[in-house]
Amino acid sequence: MYISTYLTLDTALSGVEAAQQQLDITGQNISNASTPGYADQTVNLVESPPLAIAGSGSDGALQLGTGVNATGVSNASDPYLDSAWRAQNAATSGANTTQTYLQQVQAAVNEPSTTGINSQLSKFWSDWNTLADNPTSAAAQQAVINDGENLSQTFNTLSNTLNGPDPLHPTGPTNSSSVLGQVNAQYQDVMQGPTGAGASGGSVYNYAYQIASLNASITQATAIGQSPNNLIDQRNAAIDGLSALGNVTVQNNTDGSVTVYFGGVTGTALVKDPVGIPPGGTVPPGDNFGSYSTTVGGTGTGWAQAFQDQYKNDAATVSAASLANTVGGTLGALIGLAGYSASGFGNLGQPVQTSATAPTTYNATTTGAAGVPATQAGTIGTLSTQLDNVATALMNEVNNPAVVYNGTAVQTSTGTKPVPTPPATTTAANGATTLLSDFFVAPASTSTNSTAATIQVASSLQQAAINGITPGQFTTSGSYNDNGVNNIQTSTLGTSFAGNYSSNNDVALAEANNSGGAADLSYQSFIQTVGSLASGAKQQDTTASALQTQISNQRQSVEGVDLNNEMANLITEQQSYQASAKVMGAFSTVMDSLMTIVGQ
Repeated sequence: MYISTYLTLDTALSGVEAAQQQLDITGQNISNASTPGYADQTVNLVESPPLAIAGSGSDGALQLGTGVNATGVSNASDPYLDSAWRAQNAATSGANTTQTYLQQVQAAVNEPSTTGINSQLSKFWSDWNTLADNPTSAAAQQAVINDGENLSQTFNTLSNTLNGPDPLHPTGPTNSSSVLGQVNAQYQDVMQGPTGAGASGGSVYNYAYQIASLNASITQATAIGQSPNNLIDQRNAAIDGLSALGNVTVQNNTDGSVTVYFGGVTGTALVKDPVGIPPGGTVPPGDNFGSYSTTVGGTGTGWAQAFQDQYKNDAATVSAASLANTVGGTLGALIGLAGYSASGFGNLGQPVQTSATAPTTYNATTTGAAGVPATQAGTIGTLSTQLDNVATALMNEVNNPAVVYNGTAVQTSTGTKPVPTPPATTTAANGATTLLSDFFVAPASTSTNSTAATIQVASSLQQAAINGITPGQFTTSGSYNDNGVNNIQTSTLGTSFAGNYSSNNDVALAEANNSGGAADLSYQSFIQTVGSLASGAKQQDTTASALQTQISNQRQSVEGVDLNNEMANLITEQQSYQASAKVMGAFSTVMDSLMTIVGQ
């Protein structure tokens, strides 16, 4: 049987070429060790078909080795770890988002402190007690009014921090600095549709564009026999990024592409198997983000419409917290914080409001996702309602004090004492006429229905405080028998009622006795809720981050680049290259000697 003289040379050459490719890949691994999404790559080596030599050995013909072939490059991958990491990434991102906003709420509440509502309530009740001791003191009357103003302004500020000045129109620009405004703005940034060519839109759309574009490139490279490993790494990095925004499910396809389901939406993928590049190329192949319905009950396309439909239908049956878990990630956390409503999800494609004073004024963009209105189902809405309850309790206690009439405690709002119709005004000792009013009022507003946002001291009392109170200014006529039902302003600051009470300081004493009452208890419950939510969010974030670190380490140990191993591989591959090169050198020397002999 003829054996080529150059068989040895070919065998050595295959070794050199294989070692060179291994060195190239090892160098690439080292240079990309810290590149996000990069997976360790390995050259796949297989032995070349051996050359059979006729013989009589027990195993048949003798064989000569013919070297090694590099059949491709594979990257380290573990689908289970990828899936586990992305699920935990969604949980960690969601927990971090929730904690970030609840920290803002906790900072705004500012308890315990000397300037928080708790301290102000304590001072308010204390100053009523001082007034009871000095019912004719203008300074004591002034202090009570000032305390009331400070309290109401603190309620107003806290409500504004939570919701903004126009919570009835959550996408209004005046709400942008509030916690709810920030949540809505981030929600829009995540959910915005395409705003221009290429990856120009909201976060979800941009990731969908990248993944779909890489899908197309990978399938094309695979079809012509090229290695798409670097493209796969880039796609994995994009999917990892998407997983921070919401729950992700990835389905591997036979052509090398992936189908991606996002945000708990069932049946409709965010990214599908590519079918070719469309004319113009402005929408990436396989991108199924689609478009929102631009009118109530309208028809959008793709994933965006499926998102609207699924959660619009769920809105009547699931809580915001349950919905947040289904969606997952940052997006789910935002929904859990802001709450949701069927109209909110049904109008994600509506233009974003640009004017708080004219709610019908919108910008021209109809592809954007309108902010989800805050409702009591959301964390912020729940806290806002609870804060309103505190303000309402304060108003009820102060405006309807329980006083002692003829030795019997009487709640003025439900008391049995006959009450004559009070006059519309009261005349002060100095002859000034003042409109009668409750101590605290909550004027109606076109921008909010929040008691905490609008509570204030009655304007007549505010003006009196500005002008300076003089003894007797709020004293009623001795012939008017009033138990304070409709004339709280007069009775609480009254100085000489005509014998209808045990003394002329009954109401002030009753107000002072409200310390530790309904308003205080309601506020303590509010503080406990805020503290519990913030503490729970911090603990959840800490736990989620620790689990994320563990899974990241496991994933890195399997898929990542280990520089120690790469350096060891580099030495081995260099030695393999040198050994094969020496065989080629020896063959060349032998051939030179042979040619010299033949030439002689």
